[in-house]
Amino acid sequence: MDHAGWKYRPEGLTSAQLNLPYCVATLLLEGDVFVDQFTEAMVADPTRMKVSEIVDVVEDPTITARGNRYRHMVRVQIKLKGGKTLEQTVEAPRGSEQKFATASDVIEKFRKLASRRLAQAAVERLVQMIMSAETLPKVSSLLAELAAA
Repeated sequence: MDHAGWKYRPEGLTSAQLNLPYCVATLLLEGDVFVDQFTEAMVADPTRMKVSEIVDVVEDPTITARGNRYRHMVRVQIKLKGGKTLEQTVEAPRGSEQKFATASDVIEKFRKLASRRLAQAAVERLVQMIMSAETLPKVSSLLAELAAA
């Protein structure tokens, strides 16, 4: 668990991105763990650091016993204040070769990233062109749209 589950200390963006308690705290506080959540200002955010302290990362020997093929498998347990426990196990992360991202997942990610630099209308034009690229009379129209962006 040393590779992702160590006690979080603010030591830079990479450290934050690779630290599971920090990422879980970020998800709980912001509802997302993406580019916008990893800034120099957030690395030492006291609220995020405090929430990261309630996250425990522990090895599950039953998962480890399944071998290298299941190295990305996780079991998450959330213990609520009232005593109830929520649990979910995922064998492969979204986007892996075992669990491909859906077209809508890829489009959503493209929109989130592209909208950081492009006007919304340009993002939508690109989505439409890319998703129907096989019907474009010439690929040069897509290249022109990208160049104009």
